[in-house]
Amino acid sequence: MDWLEYGKSFAIPVTIASAVGTITILHLTLVRTLRWRRYHDIHREYKVKWKEGRLTPGEAQRIMQTSCVYDMPWLLIRALAFALFKTYTLPSGSKLLLSTRELGSQEKVAKRYADTEILIQTWIGCPLSGFHSATEAPSPSVPAEDPRAALAIARTNFLHSKYNIPNHQFLYTLALFVLEPAAWAKRWGWRELSEMEKDAYLIFWTDIGQKMGIQDIPPTLEELKNWCETYADTEMAPDEANHKLAEYTMDEILYSVPRSFGLREFGECAVICLLPDPVREAMLLPPQPRWLHWVVNSVFTSIWVFQRYACLPRRFMDYSGFPIDGNLPRPDKNGDIRARPTVFRSIPWYKPEPTGFLGRSWEQILVKVGWHGHVPSAEFFSKGYRIEEVGPLKFQNLGIQETLHNAARIQNCPIAAPWAPNTTGSNAPCPASVKP
Repeated sequence: MDWLEYGKSFAIPVTIASAVGTITILHLTLVRTLRWRRYHDIHREYKVKWKEGRLTPGEAQRIMQTSCVYDMPWLLIRALAFALFKTYTLPSGSKLLLSTRELGSQEKVAKRYADTEILIQTWIGCPLSGFHSATEAPSPSVPAEDPRAALAIARTNFLHSKYNIPNHQFLYTLALFVLEPAAWAKRWGWRELSEMEKDAYLIFWTDIGQKMGIQDIPPTLEELKNWCETYADTEMAPDEANHKLAEYTMDEILYSVPRSFGLREFGECAVICLLPDPVREAMLLPPQPRWLHWVVNSVFTSIWVFQRYACLPRRFMDYSGFPIDGNLPRPDKNGDIRARPTVFRSIPWYKPEPTGFLGRSWEQILVKVGWHGHVPSAEFFSKGYRIEEVGPLKFQNLGIQETLHNAARIQNCPIAAPWAPNTTGSNAPCPASVKP
């Protein structure tokens, strides 16, 4: 073989390697170009108003959505879930929650988890103004095109009114909703939140808190953080009630993880690794070995490295399968407007009933392998939910008119059909003095 023939034998491999290298470089360059585009756009649009202290809650919501429904939705949804998880370190709050008897069965635990996700994600994903084309309502006389955020706040207020929850517990939960996303983004996100984004979280959640009647909300991030840390140092303590709530929650979020080969136990240990030591100790959970902490951190690090340098950004909103943005649910032939989540956990609350042989067989397979505890049925509200009916079963048919009326006051504009049936009287304009 002469040198010419010897060189030809390497021609194809070299050509393939060159093509792969070129494609890789082009892809990485495209990711680098597009990955930060939405971040820079939102800062160009609102940076001046932020520095002047003129951001409205609706504008803060748009800024916040850049990180939590576009850039890092999976991570920041978990940040909010763990913010709620942290509230189980307060014995007084844990005992109050257990006393409601809404955690006595898998069905009740699953429904509470599903309803909590629905309400919180509605606040975040649906426009505070009630209009997708504006951050503020155009006129108190114009019915909101999407009043779901106001309905969710009003329904939450109704449910909370049934229990004697002190202001400081509400405020602690609100503070965690403000602070935890930034902490998680800094620790495990492909980017940190900017100072403008952190302030947007504060402005947004302060508005939600005020509409829920929470008092004495600190006006700055620094004051809120100091209050939260002082409160946790004073109120956080180990208690069996905390431990029970932690067990209920982990059973729900890890329901589909099989117990065979120790997989469920491993999952529980991995979840514990995500908790700071004071939180873990207050829940009476055991410490985990250093190697497992290393594994968990390595997994999260690998994810953010891939997202930042190799993964193209999302083009559309993503919020755990929740129908938000302009994709409004449509009323049925009777004018009833219901929605469904698209992510279902241990009990398939609000999941449509299967149709046809294949559909029914598939759902039965999911039950047999432990993905769900039951096949979707009318028992689990397979027709979907209306926001004003969300909550414990004992409250399903209570407070409907109160919720709709208060939603109109919160929205500062009418809540019209199909969101509010004509029989409720909620179509009348709310008082002009009540601002959203």
